[in-house]
Amino acid sequence: MDDFSKYYDKLNANQKKAVDTTDGPLLILAGPGTGKTELLSVRAANIIRQKKAAPENILILTYTNSAAKAMKERLVKMIGSAAYDVEIATFHSFANSVILESEDAANYIQEKIQIADIERIKLLEYILDNTEGIDAIRPRKSPYFYEGAINSRIGDLKREGMTPREFEDFVSSYKPDGVLIEEKHVLRLKALSLVYKLYEEYKNGRNEDILDSRGRYDYDDMIIFATEAVRNEKPLKSRLEGQYKYIMVDEFQDTNGAQLKLLFELAGTRSPNLCCVGDDDQAIYRFQGASVANIRTLREKFRDIKEK
Repeated sequence: MDDFSKYYDKLNANQKKAVDTTDGPLLILAGPGTGKTELLSVRAANIIRQKKAAPENILILTYTNSAAKAMKERLVKMIGSAAYDVEIATFHSFANSVILESEDAANYIQEKIQIADIERIKLLEYILDNTEGIDAIRPRKSPYFYEGAINSRIGDLKREGMTPREFEDFVSSYKPDGVLIEEKHVLRLKALSLVYKLYEEYKNGRNEDILDSRGRYDYDDMIIFATEAVRNEKPLKSRLEGQYKYIMVDEFQDTNGAQLKLLFELAGTRSPNLCCVGDDDQAIYRFQGASVANIRTLREKFRDIKEK
C-alpha cells in the first residue's frame, strides 16, 4: 500500500467523495478538527495521480505559512518530490509573487517601498493638521485623538478590497435614518473618506514634503495590486488561468473581501475547478475583515457548485 492509499483510507465516506470530486466548483463545509487541511492535500495528490493536472497546475491558498508548510510536507509523503511543484501559499505571499515576478504587473508597484510605521503616523498627522472638512474626526483640543481608529479603519477598508473611490461612493449613499444612523455618523464617514483618499494620494508620492517620489505601499496593498493586475493585464490573466487548472482554498470562511476578489479573478467566471474548504460556524479572523457571508457569495457566483 503506497502512502497515498494510507491517507485516503483514513478518510470517512463524505471526505472520500470530496477528494474524488475533482472537476467543477466544490464547497466543503466541516467543523473544527475534522481534517479539512489534510483533505486538500489528499485531493491534490489524487488529481496528480489521475493525471488530470501536473503538479505545477495546482494552486492551494492557505491562511497561514504554517498551514502551507504542513500541507506541503504531507503532500511530499504522498507523492514524493513532485509535491514541490505544487504552488501552496498564503494569499499575501501569492499576491507578492504575482506583482514582483511578473513583467505584466510591474507597473503596479514600480519603485514603491513598504511604508514604515513611523511614516504612516507622520502621514496621518500631516493630513489631520492640513485638511479642511474633517472636524468630525479631528477634535479641536485633541486633533490626534482618533488617529489610531483612522489607521485601523483604513486597514479594514483595504482588507475588504474597497478603494477610496468605492468608499466615497458608499458614503455618498449613507444617510441618517433617525434610528440607528445619526448625522454625526455620516459626518465621520465623510471625513474618513476624505482622509483615506488623501492618504493614498500622498502615499503614492503626490506630496514630497511628506514622502519621497518613490511612493509607498501598505502590507494589504499587495493583494489589491495583484487583483487589479490580473483584472487589467490580459497577458497576465491568460498566463495564470493557463497555469492553474485547479485552485483550492483552505479556511475559506476566514477570507476577507480583498482576498475573495483576487480568488474570483483567478478562477474566472466559467465553471472553474475551484474547491473551497471552510467552517461556516467558525470565522476566527472576522475582526480582520473575514466574513462567513463569503460562503453565500461563493454559492451565488457559481450556481452549479457542489457541496460535500
